[in-house]
Amino acid sequence: MSETLPTGVTGDARAPRAASGHIAARIDRLPICRIQYALAGITQIYWGGLIATDAVVARLFPFLWGPLGMSTLQFSLMLSANIGAGILVGEYLGGFLSDRFGRKKILIASALVDAVFLWPLAYTNTFGVLLVFNFLYAIGMGFMLATNAVYMHEIVPPQGRHKIAMRVQLLTVVVILIPTVMAYFWIPAHYRWYLWGLVIIEVALTPLGLALPESPRWLEAKGRHDEADKIVSRWEAKAERYTGRPLPAPDTEAHPVVQSEHVPAKELFMGRYRSRTVLLLTVWLLGYPGLVYGATAYIPTFLVEHHWTPHQIFLWGGGGSLAAVPLVIIVFYAVSFFGERFERRTIIMITGILFGAALLIMLPFENSKPAVSAALLFVLVVGYLWLFNMYNYTAAAYPTRLRSVGTGWTDGVGHLGTFLGPPVIGVLFSSTAAHGNYGWILWCAILCGIVPSILLGWLGIRQRNAVLEQLST
Repeated sequence: MSETLPTGVTGDARAPRAASGHIAARIDRLPICRIQYALAGITQIYWGGLIATDAVVARLFPFLWGPLGMSTLQFSLMLSANIGAGILVGEYLGGFLSDRFGRKKILIASALVDAVFLWPLAYTNTFGVLLVFNFLYAIGMGFMLATNAVYMHEIVPPQGRHKIAMRVQLLTVVVILIPTVMAYFWIPAHYRWYLWGLVIIEVALTPLGLALPESPRWLEAKGRHDEADKIVSRWEAKAERYTGRPLPAPDTEAHPVVQSEHVPAKELFMGRYRSRTVLLLTVWLLGYPGLVYGATAYIPTFLVEHHWTPHQIFLWGGGGSLAAVPLVIIVFYAVSFFGERFERRTIIMITGILFGAALLIMLPFENSKPAVSAALLFVLVVGYLWLFNMYNYTAAAYPTRLRSVGTGWTDGVGHLGTFLGPPVIGVLFSSTAAHGNYGWILWCAILCGIVPSILLGWLGIRQRNAVLEQLST
């Protein structure tokens, strides 16, 4: 704990205390090199590996449980238990655990929790059992979402934050390619192989997580300066070997760090953070049941109703399809060159509007496979850009002592929107099936795509090229 108290704070031993942020300043003066790319890349490989399990319900329902008599309502309830309740509990709990015990431990736990509760889905068609295990394995996904973007932002200097984020986040699509290939060959005939393949991927992530050092910013915020110093000293030595010259002196005055032993979640709804938290909650609550899950969860069912085969869906059908992988890689790499020239909130607004426009184009061309394929592939690319920029924006919106809790509260509680989304979308989808499923498309494109994007672009905070401690305090 630091010896100095921030202005206006009494001598309560439990109160947060201000320090100069020496470790944070040393991280931010590092040049961009292999150090940040390697560590940030591991966090995004975790994202790709775990989110690959996110598509299990949507991928299997049209070919396995639907033909066995499971209704659209039951499908919606499974989605709610998975992407709603499970991820909400996991991210909310993971945020507190990560801020209390460290980013690394919870990231490793995320894959193990996912694997332990995923495999039973291969051996039951009973709705109640499927409901329970869809909820349980999703807790692991929530753990990951509360930590992966947070860790990445805490190790990257301001000048490289957007570039590194976009470049390592395209790794997620490369990782997702593996289960997509498995789905192409094994669904529906060998769906158990597909599920066990996912379990093996989750377990295989553990050594990568163990290779990560703990976040030095988190260690500094907990007063564990010696541990943080050892990690950053190794990075500094590698950076000096990489550049061939000494590093500049750190600017500690620009990196105020507040230390605390407990997780002060109430601060999310106090002072300057109140409006920030409410805005992020609103955007996530709208985005998840529409742009993120509302569209992608029902695309396979929509395509089956329009006489697409499983091979056609997994090859050309937008989210999770093989054709999407090279497109996402190209676009993410191109956007990485924007660097810190554009506000992240502006990118979010533009991609949200483009997502809605592309989805609406499907209405007049629903019976044209080439047109629908093109629209869905475009929807996937801009949807990914929206989602990852939202992760990055959220992770940078709070100070270190609140960063994981803030992410878990806003992104995690935002999954409550999925409780409303699937049941409402199920009705909108089915009741307008004779007219191109326009109810589902309008919901996802306008109310839960364009609207939240404009809200964030209009009311969001500026983050461009800012020191993490300054923009979040």
